[in-house]
Amino acid sequence: MSTPFDGASQSGTPRTRLNSVPADGGGGGGGGGTNVDTQRLDEAANALVELRGDTENVDNGADDDCLSASRGLNKHTVGGMAEGGSWATAGSLVTMDVRWGSQVQNLKRLLQDISDKLHTTSGHYTRTEQEERARQNAISTPFG
Repeated sequence: MSTPFDGASQSGTPRTRLNSVPADGGGGGGGGGTNVDTQRLDEAANALVELRGDTENVDNGADDDCLSASRGLNKHTVGGMAEGGSWATAGSLVTMDVRWGSQVQNLKRLLQDISDKLHTTSGHYTRTEQEERARQNAISTPFG
């Protein structure tokens, strides 16, 4: 069985190769910076804003459907006002609609919070890159 630590084998027996650099010169750490694609961060943030709007539209539709179903059940109540109703299911629909609305509000807050943080992170990286570029351009060397 071969592991990532096994070197090339000429005789069929693996040789252990630890703390070495591959022949192609790769490996090791350092030297490279962190690259952040701020455009992708902004795209993700904007997608969350769009999802938040879609969530609101779905919530509005669910509200309308629940209230309509509740009114429909209560309309057929014997001996009373349609809005007063005696169907337990009608009241339960309204209760579930309130719970649904609470969950939707929580989801919308989370989506907005994540979107705001992505936009903020993108802005921080952009500013940091600009400041670093300006700092490096301001460095004068004796070599011109």
